[in-house]
Amino acid sequence: MSFPNIPVVDAAVSITSDDSASLLLASIAFEELGLAHIVNAEAEKIQFVLGTLFPDQAPPETPPTVGDLLEINRSVERTLRSVLKNQMLLQFKLEDTLSVPTSTTTTTTTTTTTTTSTSTTSSTTTEEPIEAGSAWSQGTHFGQSAIAQYTNLESDENEKTVAFVLGAAEIDIGTVEIRRLGDTLLVTLTTDTPFVMLEAQLYVDDTPPTNSAPGQLGHTFDPGFFFTTHTFVVDITEFAGEELFIAAHARIFVAA
Repeated sequence: MSFPNIPVVDAAVSITSDDSASLLLASIAFEELGLAHIVNAEAEKIQFVLGTLFPDQAPPETPPTVGDLLEINRSVERTLRSVLKNQMLLQFKLEDTLSVPTSTTTTTTTTTTTTTSTSTTSSTTTEEPIEAGSAWSQGTHFGQSAIAQYTNLESDENEKTVAFVLGAAEIDIGTVEIRRLGDTLLVTLTTDTPFVMLEAQLYVDDTPPTNSAPGQLGHTFDPGFFFTTHTFVVDITEFAGEELFIAAHARIFVAA
């Protein structure tokens, strides 16, 4: 596999949100290309050891032992595990990028007739979403807030999904998906149409939360634009094998 010809990307400072989304998609594509080269290199490593990399490759003077082959296999496995982890992060990055709303502009023309005919053209943009309040992962109430809630993931649980509820009425507006992958916890917040998020916070610990102030939960995602899904990736090495307590919060708006 030859080295790729990567085009020059103009990383100008003055760019629109649409341009930023395009650059993010391009960066994801470049990273995917790099991972593909890593996987190909690992395949060529095995082929070289087996003497099948080139049609006319001479066999090694000392053939590899079974132990050598097992060590090569373990090395390839470790590399592919790292590639898989990066692949998952790229998937989350792609989902977040695709959830970025693109700007829409409509043009209306009004004609007024007096003694002469004139036309006036005005540009109008889509109305801003209306704030609806706070949403929490459904579970046990805590703190001073009347609506703050947390859920838990038992020590023998690896996956759990709870409702994402809005306000004191606990209106179901989406889901909070929790997945434990070894020493990594993935918490994905998703809202249903017409609800969108402007910022999100997350609490993860081996003890239940007590402070319901969203800014004190520990993890924050505040991109400066509306989004419908986001995945928090949390290192839980220090909580290995323990029960986890999770509180997810977001500021919710209703798209006009």
